[in-house]
Amino acid sequence: MKLLYKNLLFIFITVASVVGFASCQKADEDFKHDNNLISDMRLKMNPTAEGIKGVITEYNAAGEVVSGKDLTAKAVQGGYGKIEFILKRSLIGAYDLESCYLSASLTFDEVITPPLTRHNITNRDANGVAQGTEFIVTSGIGTTRRYIVIGYFEGEYIFTGEE
Repeated sequence: MKLLYKNLLFIFITVASVVGFASCQKADEDFKHDNNLISDMRLKMNPTAEGIKGVITEYNAAGEVVSGKDLTAKAVQGGYGKIEFILKRSLIGAYDLESCYLSASLTFDEVITPPLTRHNITNRDANGVAQGTEFIVTSGIGTTRRYIVIGYFEGEYIFTGEE
C-alpha cells in the first residue's frame, strides 16, 4: 500500500510538471531587455584576480560622448563604446596586454562576442600602434553595440581606430 501511494504521488507530480511547462507561452514583453551596454570591464592576468578597472567612454551615432543620467541604450543607439586600460609604466612586466583575461558586468541576457577569455587587447599594426580588439554586445532582443577594448602603458598610445 505504501508503494502504491508513493507511485501515485510520483505520477501526480510528473503530470503536474508536464502540464505546467506545456502551458508556457512566449516571453512577456516586460521581460525583454534592450540593454547592450557594458557597465564595468576589468583586466586580469588570471581569471580569479580582482583586476584593473577600464575607463569606459560611450559615443552616440553622431560621435558625441554620452554619460551620466543621459546614458541609456536608446541614447547611444548606432554609436560605439571604447574601453581603455591605461596602465602605469611601473606595471610593465607585471601585466601582459597581449595575453590577458577580461571580465565584464552585464545584465542577465546580454552576450559578448567573442567570449571574454584570453585576449590581445593591443593588436598592434605594422607600425606598432595599438589598435585594440573589437567586441560585440548583443541584447536580449537582438540589438548590438560595438566596443573597442584597448590596453596600453602610459605614454605609448595614439588612438587611431575610430571614425
